[in-house]
Amino acid sequence: MLLDSQKTASNYHHGNVKEALLNAAQNHIENNEGEMISLRALSKEVGVTPSAVYNHFADKNALILAIKIRIYQSFNKFFAENCRETDNPDQALIQMCLAYFHFSRKFPSQFRFIFSASIPMEWSTDEIVDVSCHCIIRARRLVFEIHEKYQLQCSEEEVVNATLLIWSQLHGIVTLRNSGLIGAAVSHQNWPSKCGLTDDAQVEKLIEDHVQIMINGMLSSSRGKSKH
Repeated sequence: MLLDSQKTASNYHHGNVKEALLNAAQNHIENNEGEMISLRALSKEVGVTPSAVYNHFADKNALILAIKIRIYQSFNKFFAENCRETDNPDQALIQMCLAYFHFSRKFPSQFRFIFSASIPMEWSTDEIVDVSCHCIIRARRLVFEIHEKYQLQCSEEEVVNATLLIWSQLHGIVTLRNSGLIGAAVSHQNWPSKCGLTDDAQVEKLIEDHVQIMINGMLSSSRGKSKH
């Protein structure tokens, strides 16, 4: 009878080593141990030699890049499954922002990892750029469609700046809420308890209000310029 480690090594001789290494690394991320990932340690977990690992990943940066691509693929799939089809760009943008928050709650470790694990700029590839920009490109398109809906002129710079501002503020709300910092500040200052965002429904309402305020601001700015 083969030992478990021998069975593992044998199984991965059939081309599954790369997938097994990514699975093992992602398990570390789910357990909030992303910083402890090393190729040598993963090789022991999977049951292969370190040299077998280097056949798939030149170094830890290459591994991190592959993990980020995998998580971004899940991220994009989550958006596709949780954003209903609608001809209303305002509502579509709100749905995207809510999905962003829901992903952070359902997969907190993955959400933290894709925004915290850095890789050298020279390791950026077309694949990571495409997969990581998928949602922000859709958000930019919706911002443009909102201007079209209300028949307002806008430059590409204005559309992109509005998109980045919406994303930045959304990410700030989500990150601060999930860290507990908002709740702590509200409690310490004896501010209204609803502002502590202890309930997901409160966060959803804040996000909806935030996006609507941003939309109203874009429209007001565009209308103001059209009068001059």
